[in-house]
Amino acid sequence: MPLVHSEKIEETSTLLLWKLTETESELHESLGSSYNLDDLETISHPQKKREWLASRILIKILVEQFGFNYEGTHKDEHGKAFLVNNASHISITHTFDYVAAVINASAPVGIDMEKTDLKLQRTSGKFLSAPEFEHANNHLEVLCMYWCAKEAIYKLYGKKKISFKNSIYIKPFDKSQVIVDGILSDDDEDLKVNSNIHIRWFDDYCLAVSV
Repeated sequence: MPLVHSEKIEETSTLLLWKLTETESELHESLGSSYNLDDLETISHPQKKREWLASRILIKILVEQFGFNYEGTHKDEHGKAFLVNNASHISITHTFDYVAAVINASAPVGIDMEKTDLKLQRTSGKFLSAPEFEHANNHLEVLCMYWCAKEAIYKLYGKKKISFKNSIYIKPFDKSQVIVDGILSDDDEDLKVNSNIHIRWFDDYCLAVSV
């Protein structure tokens, strides 16, 4: 997998982005079979299998960069991925063309990547509040930034049943910004999560990292 981008985010998190070019068998050989592969056995779609394998290879690389042994991943009751026998926090995202992962040794982190797509214009009313909808003005790149930012902070929080429209607010931004401010509210837990969300563009793909 060719490395596209590597970056330290706020000196606490490490991001890796790779172009997904390998076949499923090549990825399987690269990852090996000594890790817990139970999740993979539940996936039937060939592309989804490639994405799963590639993302775990990236996580393995990141973990080993920190000097730890990679023993695989597991999921909690909300479906959030965690490392086996390692307290570091991870987050994973994949698209048809790319796979990205981020690790933070001490605090939760979230990542998402999305290609600009007309479906965002069709569905924007479902994930944007009224002020956000007005600010986006149906601009495709801005909508993509909103979606990725909300998905990233949602994955940082790691719990289900959070409304993108009503419980996650992204402060107004200019589309050239590389950091946007996000606030996630969980009324059931009576808490708020504030996050700096770092935005990166790769061609027509938007990548967001919430820390």
